[in-house]
Amino acid sequence: MVWLDMKTTVPQARLQAVERTRLMELLHNSGPRRLTVVRAPAGYGKSTMLIQWISQLEEPVVWLSIDETDNDPIRFWKYVIRAVSGIVPKEIEKRLMTLFTEQSPLEVLIDSFMNEIESFRGNIHMVMDDYHLIESPVIHHSVARFIDYLPTNAYVYLTSRTDLTLPLGKWRVKEWVTEIDADHLRFTYDEVERYYSTQENPSGNPELLKRLFDKTEGWIVGLQLAGLAGQEAIKGEWENAEFNSSHPFVTEFLLKEILISLPPIEQDFLLRTSILDQLEYPICDALTNREDSYQTLLALEKKGLFIIRLHVNKPVFRYHHLFADALQLELKHRYSPEEVSLLYKEAATHLREKGDFNSAIELALKGHLYEIVDAWVTSDLIEIITRGQNSTFNRWMQTLRANDYLVNVETLVLYLITLANSYEMEDASQLIIELDQRHEVEQWMDSEDYRGMASILQTMRAFVLLAGGKDVDQSMKIIGEQMDKGRTSSRWDDIPMQYNWLEPTLLRTSIGARGKLLWPEDILPLLAFFQEPDTKEKNMTGFAYGVAAETSFHRNALDQSLVELEAALQFGHHFKDPGLFIPMYILKAKVYVSKQQFVEAYAVLEYAMGTTNERQWLDSLRTMKAYMYLLEGNPTQAEQELLVSTGLNNPSAESEQEFWLLVSARLLLAKGQATDALKKTMRVKESAIKERQVLTIVEATILEVLCQVDLGNVDAAMITLHGALKEGAPYGYSRLFLDEITIVMLLKKYLIMRKIAFSSKWDSVSITYVEQLIAEGQKDSVENPAMDSLTPRERSVLNLLANGATNSEIAQELVLSEGTVRVYLSSVYSKLGVNSRTKAILVSKDIEN
Repeated sequence: MVWLDMKTTVPQARLQAVERTRLMELLHNSGPRRLTVVRAPAGYGKSTMLIQWISQLEEPVVWLSIDETDNDPIRFWKYVIRAVSGIVPKEIEKRLMTLFTEQSPLEVLIDSFMNEIESFRGNIHMVMDDYHLIESPVIHHSVARFIDYLPTNAYVYLTSRTDLTLPLGKWRVKEWVTEIDADHLRFTYDEVERYYSTQENPSGNPELLKRLFDKTEGWIVGLQLAGLAGQEAIKGEWENAEFNSSHPFVTEFLLKEILISLPPIEQDFLLRTSILDQLEYPICDALTNREDSYQTLLALEKKGLFIIRLHVNKPVFRYHHLFADALQLELKHRYSPEEVSLLYKEAATHLREKGDFNSAIELALKGHLYEIVDAWVTSDLIEIITRGQNSTFNRWMQTLRANDYLVNVETLVLYLITLANSYEMEDASQLIIELDQRHEVEQWMDSEDYRGMASILQTMRAFVLLAGGKDVDQSMKIIGEQMDKGRTSSRWDDIPMQYNWLEPTLLRTSIGARGKLLWPEDILPLLAFFQEPDTKEKNMTGFAYGVAAETSFHRNALDQSLVELEAALQFGHHFKDPGLFIPMYILKAKVYVSKQQFVEAYAVLEYAMGTTNERQWLDSLRTMKAYMYLLEGNPTQAEQELLVSTGLNNPSAESEQEFWLLVSARLLLAKGQATDALKKTMRVKESAIKERQVLTIVEATILEVLCQVDLGNVDAAMITLHGALKEGAPYGYSRLFLDEITIVMLLKKYLIMRKIAFSSKWDSVSITYVEQLIAEGQKDSVENPAMDSLTPRERSVLNLLANGATNSEIAQELVLSEGTVRVYLSSVYSKLGVNSRTKAILVSKDIEN
C-alpha cells in the first residue's frame, strides 16, 4: 500500500484566519467529550476552526484527511492506525498491521487498537476531516463501535457537510458528544470586522460591511469572495445574489471574478490540475507540460486564492472543494472531451506508476476511462482479491456496470464470487444470468482462455442455488456434470480463498448457506465432488466436510459428526486455516457436551487454544467455555470468560458476535434477569431474521421460549415454540431443541395441545417432526436420567414445589429453615439442568406423566 503522508498531516492554518475565540470557549466549557462533531455545508471554516483548537492543546493530535478512496474498511482503518502510530512512542503499527495481514475481522482490529490507545500514557486527540465522504455502512458501524468503547484518554473529532450515519442520539443522552453546526460557525459582525481589517478591500466602510454581513449571513467563503471582488462588485453585481454553497452564483463568481483575472498561463495551470485531490509539483508538471509547478503553487498560495497547504514543510496543496468544483466545470467548458479525457488518463497513469493503485482507479473512474479501469483491474485482479479489499472492488464494479460498461468476463466471475461470499444472492443470481447472456452472444465459455473461468462459474452457479435454497436438484445436477466433465484449471486455482473470517460455526457463513441444512441425499454427492482428484486437495474440500459435520450434529447424528469433523480438522491444519479448524474444535466440544462428557469437551477447548494466537478465534473458544460453565451451573466463571472474550477492560463491553450475545443472554437468564435476557435475545433474533440466518433464528427463538417460561408466560412460550419449530422443521433441526430440558418438556405439552386444538394456524409444523423430537429427547433422558441423581429429601422438595408450595411452606412441611430449602432447591436446579422454579416444575410434571 502506498501511503500518502499528507492524509495524516495536520493542515496549516491561514495566516489571515480570524481567531474564533467564542468557539474555543465553547469547546473548552463543554468539557472533555469523547466525540466532537463539526457539521456544516462547505465554506464555513470547519477544518480551520479545529486547527485553531488543536493548536492550543499541549497534547498529541492525529489528523486524517478523508477522501472517496477511503470508502474501504481496510484502507480506512489502516490510515487511522498509521496516523496514531506517528505520535505514540510504541510499535503499535507493526503489531496491528499483522491483523490486516491475517484478515482479522474489524471488531478484533478495533478492539486491539483501543487497547493500544488505552495503554498510552496521556491523552490523544483524533480528527477525521470530511467524514461525509464515507458511505460504507461497514465503516460507519465500526466507527460507532470505536466511539462506544473509546478509552478515556482519547477524543475524536469529526467534520462533515451532512448528517452522520452514526448513533448520535444515543451518545447525546449519555452526554458523550459536543456538536457545532453552521449557526455556531457563522461569522459574527465583530468577526467580519476583524477579518476585513487584514484585507485590502473593503475597508473603513461600516455601511458596506453591514450590507455584506447581512448578505452573506456570516458564510465565511462568501466573505472571502467579497474580499477578492472589491467594493464595486459588492455594490453592483452582488446586490441581488443569494449566498450559499450550492447557488450557481458562487461558481459563476469564482470563474468570472477570480479565474479570469489571472494570467492565461495561471488559468491553464488551475484548470489542468483541478482534477487532482492533492497537488504535488511532479504530477502538476506532467499535466501542464512545465517545470515550475512548485513556484506556481507558492505564488497562488501567496495571492490568497482558494488553495490550502497540506504540510508545513512540504510543497503539497489542495484546492478548496468549491473552487475545485468550479474549475472542473470550466475545464469541461474550455477544453474538448478528448483533451479532458487525456488529462485524466495522464494523471491516473502517473498515480499508478507511482504505485498508488487505488487513487489511480478512482481518478480514472471520475474521468469515465472505463476501458482503462477494466484493463487495470483485470491485470491486478489477483492482488486486489488477496489484499482483501472486496468492498473497494465491488464499488468499482458497481460504477462500471451503472455506466453500462461491458466488463471483462473474468473480472465479472470474480465479482460473482465476492457477491456470493457476502451472501448477496439476488445480485449473484442476476449476474449469473448476465454471464449466460454474454455467452449466447460471445460464446466466451468455449474460448480456451476462459475455460477455467467457465468451470468456476458452474461451481458458483451450483453454490448460489444451494445457498439460496432455490433448486437443490438442479444444483446437484450441475455438480454431477462437473464431476463427469472434470474441472478446468485457471490462474485462480492456487489463490488461497478465505471462506470464514470470524464465525464460530460454518453454517453461519455463505458457504454454509446460513443455516439452510442440506439433506443426506444432497450432502453425499457434494462430498463426492470434493473428493475428485481435481478438488480433493483444495481448501474448499475441508469446508465441505466441516459443513457436513455441523449438519450431522444438528440432525443429532453425533457419531457421524465426529467422523466428518475429524476430516475437516485435517484439512484445516494442512492449509493453516483457523476459519476451518477452530469451528471444528468448537463443534467437537458441543458433541461431547451433548454426550454429557464435559471433561473431554474442556480438554478439546484447551488444546484448541494452543493452535492459534488470533484473538477472534481465542474469543470464540472462550465463549464456548462460558456456555459450558453455564450448563454446569457456574455463572460466575461463565461471566468471567465472557468478559475476557470481549478483549476490552470494560464490564459493559459487548462482542458483536451472535454466539457471544446468545451466551450472554443465557448468563442473564441464569442470574434471574429474564427480562434483560429476552431483550438481548430479541435483538439477535431481529438481526438474524433480517439476514435470514436460519441457524441463529432457531437458536434465538428457543432461547426466547426459555425467557418466556422464566417470566411465567407459558402460553406465550408455547406460541414462540411453534415459531421455532416452524423455522427448524424444513431443515430437520433437532439438537438445538434436545439440548434444552425445558424445551423437551414443552414439546410434549405442545403435542397434546396440537392433538386437542384442531386449528389451521398450527399446520405449518408437521406433528411427525414434533413426535420425532420427543422420541429423541426421551432417548436422551434414558441415557442421562437426571431424576436418578436426586436424593429422597431433594425429591420431596421438588414434589412440594411442583404442587405450588412457597419456600416458607416447604420449610414448614419438611421442618427445615428457609435457608436450607434454598440450598436444596439450588442442588435440584443444578442436577436437573434448569435455573428457575418454573423450569423445575415443568421437568417434574413431565416425569409424572
